[in-house]
Amino acid sequence: MIVLVRYNLGPGVPVELQDGASVVELKELVGSQQGVRPELLRVLFAGRELRSTFTLQACDLPEQSTVHVVLPPSGSSRALLLVQERLIRGGEDEPGGLTRLDLCSSRLPSTSSGLAVILEGGHGAEGGERVAEEAREELQAAGPKGVPTCSTFFVYCKSCRSIQPGKLRVRCRSCRQTTLTLSRGPSCWDDVLLPGRVHGLCQSDGCHGNEAEFYMKCASHPTSEDELSVALDLIITNSRDVPCIACCDITDVVLVFQCSERHVICLDCFHRYCQTRLSERQFVSHPVIGYSLPCAAGCIDSLIKELHHFRILGEDQVSVCSSSFSSTIVASVAIVTGVTISFGINFLLGTSGDGIMLWEGLIVRDACSFCVLQRMTH
Repeated sequence: MIVLVRYNLGPGVPVELQDGASVVELKELVGSQQGVRPELLRVLFAGRELRSTFTLQACDLPEQSTVHVVLPPSGSSRALLLVQERLIRGGEDEPGGLTRLDLCSSRLPSTSSGLAVILEGGHGAEGGERVAEEAREELQAAGPKGVPTCSTFFVYCKSCRSIQPGKLRVRCRSCRQTTLTLSRGPSCWDDVLLPGRVHGLCQSDGCHGNEAEFYMKCASHPTSEDELSVALDLIITNSRDVPCIACCDITDVVLVFQCSERHVICLDCFHRYCQTRLSERQFVSHPVIGYSLPCAAGCIDSLIKELHHFRILGEDQVSVCSSSFSSTIVASVAIVTGVTISFGINFLLGTSGDGIMLWEGLIVRDACSFCVLQRMTH
């Protein structure tokens, strides 16, 4: 296997190792290259320091993963070293760290009432079923060979232009390097999505940051360090076998609405729900979120906030969606003089007469009114 090794924040260097290589072997290799005693080095990956006794496979390192190998400063205080040792011991039983994290329990309901929501128009089911099947297959294939993958994240990948299995990563909010070791892992989605909830120790030389910043990457292919993906926190694996509120089937991958009841819908029925509401022009306009849909059961205060979930419709339907929303906006807003607007896959691009750039989510203004156009791509 090949991993990219960054020594003390240097450039990533490809290193080829045997599939069963251990962390100590990696330390010995880097130590010999850098002229450093291997026992002084620390190997960091996905928010944890990897113990020397673990194999790289046991730590769930996919092919071409980037690992940091750092040499603690010679002036490190004993108190700092004790904190580092405590963080290591905290991950002794869970070598995978973020790679085996399961946040489904923070989304799925403990029970399901089995409501059957009748979705009008039985067309378009094939698209959702295809997405669900592809997601299941790719989730199984995403993990390293021979290592169980317990990660249950999904993302919208710009490179793949589709919904894909995702992997959670963490970096220091101060220096934005992936050299932060976590004091604890996230226990719910709020820990991942909201800043300042999880802390740790940054092992970059000279950085005193202690706040974690989580982000997502596509797990279906190797990615560069700056290639991030959008987290689809409502799409999860159905670990509790909750039936779909529409068809009552139990599927492996589902979407959980943001209502108080946490209604669950399979991706097949969610695709049909979105397509039906789109054809009926019943997406709901919200001043902050933009055009979205509520829970299929009609629950209040349940609009989907992350609009990339509607990418399940596919690129062609997103284009139709953009055109539909743009025509609705043009019909509802008085003619804005001096503004040039073009609609398409990027939904909104243009420049106003006074030089204001119009781009995803920005405001279109005239003398007395404005409307907010939300993004459907980026």
